[in-house]
Amino acid sequence: MIKAFTPDGPENRFSLESAILAELNHPRIPRFIEAFTDNGVNYLVQEFIDGYPLSYYIVNGKRFYEEESKKILFQLLEILDYLHNPEGNRLPVIHRDLRLSNLFWYMNKVYVVDFGHARYLREGSEPLLNKPIETNIKMSGSRPEVEAYSLLRKQVLPFSDLFGVGVVGLDLFSNWIEDETLFQQPWQNILPASDAYKVFIERLLNPEKQFESAGYALKYFNE
Repeated sequence: MIKAFTPDGPENRFSLESAILAELNHPRIPRFIEAFTDNGVNYLVQEFIDGYPLSYYIVNGKRFYEEESKKILFQLLEILDYLHNPEGNRLPVIHRDLRLSNLFWYMNKVYVVDFGHARYLREGSEPLLNKPIETNIKMSGSRPEVEAYSLLRKQVLPFSDLFGVGVVGLDLFSNWIEDETLFQQPWQNILPASDAYKVFIERLLNPEKQFESAGYALKYFNE
């Protein structure tokens, strides 16, 4: 896979993404190969991953059933546990942009791509939010409708990625809802899933019930 950065794009974003990927070694993150500049354009080269983004499958009519969705979230949490809890001297990494289009699906395996918004988690990082987030999150299309959504994405904290997992968990069912007027209701009322799945998603989305880490969320899966 080759990612090109426009000549007028921020140089530090190219450098940071390259540096982060060069340090990662996980079978579900495409391996960093090289970064170079040619005619003023920066290029980042990674291992090629077959398959398509999860968004492709949704748009083309595939419906993910609950058990399959759970497997996707479980694998995603395993990758986050690796990113957030490094061994050795590597700093923790927060992806900050988990969405269907950044998750490739091939042979029942999830691969996380596009670390363009990723940042290192450094000691002393503080939340950007100064007030509680609305807990009765509604669906707008296939995404939660919350005032602080963009801020949640920008936070360089594990919660940002866990929130992203919750969004993915909802989006996997987005093409099940054919009557768009239903999106005006709380997502809990319309998600075609078990109560246990809804409770899990709510804990990912709700700061008041959030898991302490991806590792804790994985333990919840296994209970």
